[in-house]
Amino acid sequence: MRVLNLSRVRHAVVVAPHSDDETIGAFHLIRKLRVRGARVDIIVITDGSASHRNSVQFPKRRLVAERQAETVRAMQFAGVPRKRIQFLGLPDGGLDTYDPLDLRAALVRLARRPTPDLLIEPTFDDDHPDHRQVARMCARAWSPKIPRIRYMVWPAKEHRADMCSMPTIAGSALAKKIALGRYRTQTGLIRDDPQGFALSDAMVRRMCTSRERFQWG
Repeated sequence: MRVLNLSRVRHAVVVAPHSDDETIGAFHLIRKLRVRGARVDIIVITDGSASHRNSVQFPKRRLVAERQAETVRAMQFAGVPRKRIQFLGLPDGGLDTYDPLDLRAALVRLARRPTPDLLIEPTFDDDHPDHRQVARMCARAWSPKIPRIRYMVWPAKEHRADMCSMPTIAGSALAKKIALGRYRTQTGLIRDDPQGFALSDAMVRRMCTSRERFQWG
């Protein structure tokens, strides 16, 4: 089992397709970088509004605001201040139909900031189409010379066995579970949308282990 070496990382950028992906995919890594004193910037691409399209209690504007607040609370627990979190607000669940030039332009504007030592992005083969699209956006927005690693939130069945050989970061499973619990809209808070999304107990157990696995970029 290979363990990621973070000793030279002073500035990392984490790109999340949706609010909560940064916690699911890289909470241990973010927390470890912050403990080491590294700057960590979080970029959340979509507005998160597709998780409960039919909720009366949480119409779109309220849902988007709450999902952003959840990310802020979870990342503060990981040691990332609010000023290091940006929300692009692109359409949730439809990035594959969005104008690719507009998508690229959105990330290029952010990539003009100081060059990070490490980019942390979704994998190209995640089972969620938004994640795959964000991976393509990142590849176009930042120089290939920047070191990067990729996390998988929704592994397709054929990839699950391969994940055992990925480089890892260790951390507290309980701390990660506490952080993920701060995304209440995704863990059962909203009950008036039968078609809405919620993380099951089984999903939370799978996501909140003591090791996070990554692919080299």
